[in-house]
Amino acid sequence: MLRLLLPTIFFLVSLTALAQPRVVTSIYPYFDLTRQLAGSVAEVHLLLPPGASPHTFDPTPRDIALLFEADLMIMNGGVDEWLHTLVEASGSAAMMLEILPELVLPARDDGIEQERASESGPGDHEHEGTNPHVWLDPLLMVQAVDLIAERLMEIDPQHAATFDRRRAALTLELRTLDQELDEMLRPVKGAAFVPFHDAWPHFAARYGLDLVVEIEPFPGREPGPRYVAQALELIRDSGAKAVFNEAQLNPRPAEVVAENAGVEIYTLDPLGGSAGKETYQELLRYNAGVLLEALAE
Repeated sequence: MLRLLLPTIFFLVSLTALAQPRVVTSIYPYFDLTRQLAGSVAEVHLLLPPGASPHTFDPTPRDIALLFEADLMIMNGGVDEWLHTLVEASGSAAMMLEILPELVLPARDDGIEQERASESGPGDHEHEGTNPHVWLDPLLMVQAVDLIAERLMEIDPQHAATFDRRRAALTLELRTLDQELDEMLRPVKGAAFVPFHDAWPHFAARYGLDLVVEIEPFPGREPGPRYVAQALELIRDSGAKAVFNEAQLNPRPAEVVAENAGVEIYTLDPLGGSAGKETYQELLRYNAGVLLEALAE
């Protein structure tokens, strides 16, 4: 009997050995950083489709099923709190990594603490506590890469050496990227910067841009007339050369502000995933290129 069962046992063991861990990520930057770390060793899935905004995301039953089958889930925190609800609905037992609470932020980020937005005027913001858009700072993502690599090692220890080797290479790439962006944006250091919403404080602080005001304090909800009037006054007083919309959100509020302020309008992309922005590194280079073009003398 044992001789008859052996082929079946060996087959099942081989299937277990071949099974790849499944990782689900909430937003594209973590999807790309995770797949750069995992390569072909793990299945890496993305919940938020490229071009969609985490502020208006509407999950599907397929997303619930994907979470149920996951071994590891990676989220940012703050902008993707809906993932906690999805995980509970899916009944998943996967390991969860929430990046934001794990990061050690530089001292300068004490100035990026934000209060919940209101229509009282420019300078109010959407999120309580630290601004959650940390992925737009490549040096903060060096920490994130460490966290992701450690979790990959936990769910797949047999490939720990592979993850560790890729972590070292990706860390070097991100540090080099930071130096490249710093040099690239040096000509516009101190320039007045008017982004669409509050995705950019960490990026602006890292590269020395003067973030004057955000056009839309609540992403996906057009600002009221009073806010727009105050924002226009700040933009004119700052001497800003341009305002910026975002690829994932309705551009109309930015168009109205640009027209009334008499400045040009450009498009930034905080998430990526489209042509020319398939990697995290390409995404940040794209945004730096847009800012340089828009703000340079």
